[in-house]
Amino acid sequence: MNCGVLFPLSSFPSNHGIGDLGKNAYAVIDALANNGANYLQILPFHPSTQANSPYRGVSTFAGDEIYIDLEQLVEMGLLDKVPEFNADAKIVYYDKIRAFKHKYLLKAYKNFRSNDEYDLFLKKCPWVYDYALYCTFANINDSYDWASWPQGFKQYPKFHQVDLSKYQAEIGYYQFVQYIFYLQWFTLKKYANEHGIKIIGDMPFYVDHGSVEVWLDNESFMLDSNGYPTDVAGVPPDYFSATGQYWGNPIYNWEHLQNNEFKFWVDRIGWACKIFDITRIDHFRAFDSYWDIPAASTSAIDGCWKYAPGYELFDCLYAKLGDIELVAEDLGYLRPEVIELKDHYHLKGMKVFQFMLDEGFDKVDNNSYFYSGTHDNETIKGWIDNLDQQSCDKIVETVGDKLPLNLAILDYCLHSKASDVIIPIWDLLGVDNDQRFNVPGEVNDINWTYRVPNLMTAKKGIDLFGKLRKDD
Repeated sequence: MNCGVLFPLSSFPSNHGIGDLGKNAYAVIDALANNGANYLQILPFHPSTQANSPYRGVSTFAGDEIYIDLEQLVEMGLLDKVPEFNADAKIVYYDKIRAFKHKYLLKAYKNFRSNDEYDLFLKKCPWVYDYALYCTFANINDSYDWASWPQGFKQYPKFHQVDLSKYQAEIGYYQFVQYIFYLQWFTLKKYANEHGIKIIGDMPFYVDHGSVEVWLDNESFMLDSNGYPTDVAGVPPDYFSATGQYWGNPIYNWEHLQNNEFKFWVDRIGWACKIFDITRIDHFRAFDSYWDIPAASTSAIDGCWKYAPGYELFDCLYAKLGDIELVAEDLGYLRPEVIELKDHYHLKGMKVFQFMLDEGFDKVDNNSYFYSGTHDNETIKGWIDNLDQQSCDKIVETVGDKLPLNLAILDYCLHSKASDVIIPIWDLLGVDNDQRFNVPGEVNDINWTYRVPNLMTAKKGIDLFGKLRKDD
C-alpha cells in the first residue's frame, strides 16, 4: 500500500498568512518522508477571483502569486528583509495577504533583470504571455469578465487591435511572477521526489468563464455571440445538496474539441503531468455524461444529462502524451458507463469512508484511492459527532474500539485493502466542523480558509499519520 496526506498548499504554515513554497513546505516534505508517506496531495494552486475557490481559476496553467515565498526573493537579492504578516493566523485572509504580497512582488519585479533561464522559461511556456496579457487587460477594465470588455480588448485574440506598447511593464510583471512561482515550485517538487514523495495534483473538470482559456478559445465552449455561456455546468440533487449545484462554468463544445483533436485537453493534461507526478481529475464522470443547465436558469434542477466523447478523448490523450498517471474522481451516483470508461483505461478511482456507511465498508478494493474524507466532506471528528448512536455502533463493528473512534477510522483506512490511502491533515489533527475546509454549494468567507497555524502542529498531525501506519 502507498499512502499520504491531503494538505492543501494554502493550509501550510508560513510567516505570511498562507502556505507558500518556502522553508516550511520543505519541512512538511521532510516530515512526510520521515513518517513513511509516499504522497503529498494538494488542491489546485491556480489564481482565483471567485470567492478564493481553487476550482474557479483565472488560468489552468498559471500558479497563484500568493504562494510565492518572499524570503527566497530576499536570498536572490531582489528584496530587502520582509516582515512577518499574519504568521500565526488560524485562517487565511486572502485579500489582505494578496495585497501584502503584491507590494513586495512588485518591488522584486522592479529589481529583476532578465537572464537566460528566464528567457528559456518564457520560450518553453508560451501560455505565460497569454496569461500576462489577460491579467493586464482585466486590470485595465477592472474585471475578469472579458465578455464585458470593450471590443478591442474582448476581440484581441482574433484581431490584435490594442496597442500593447504602453502596457509592457504590467505584462512583464505577470510574466515575472510566473517565472518565480514555477522556479520555486519545480525546486520543491524535485526535493519531494528525491525524498520519495510524489505530488498528487488536482484538476477541476471545468474552467471558469472569466479565464484566459475561454477568452482565447471561444469555439471550445458553448457561448453566445456576445461571449456569454448558453449552457453551464453543475450537478443534479445529490449527497451534498437537495437542489443540486449550479456551478456556472461554461460547458464544453465537444463537437469542436473533437474536430480539433482535443487540443485544449491535450495541452491542459500535458501541463498537469509536468507539474505533478499524479493528477486527480475532479468530476471525472463528465467525460462520459454531464449535467447541462441552460444559462438562463437559476437552479441546477433545470438541467439535463448529455454525453461526451470520453473514449475518443482518452485515446487521443494517450496517443499524444504517452504514459500519464491519472486518478478518476468517481464518487456519487454514476451510471455504469462511467465506471466502464474508467476501467477501460485502467484508471484508479476513489472511495471515501464517510460515503460507505450505507453501502458497506467492504467495497474498498486494491484499485482505489481510499480517503477518510475529501476537501468537500465534514471532518471525521465533526462527522461522527453528528451521527446517531446506531450509526456509530455500526462503525465500531468495522473499525474496532481500541482507539477513539475518529482515530480508529484513520487506522482502519491505513490498514485496508486499498492500493492507496490519503488522509486529510484536518482529520489527523482531529479538528471539528468549525474548521471544515469547504462546504460545497456555498459561497462565503469561510470556505477554503482552513490553515495549520504553525509547523509544530503540522508535524504533530503527520507524526500521527506515521504512528498509525506503523501500528498493527
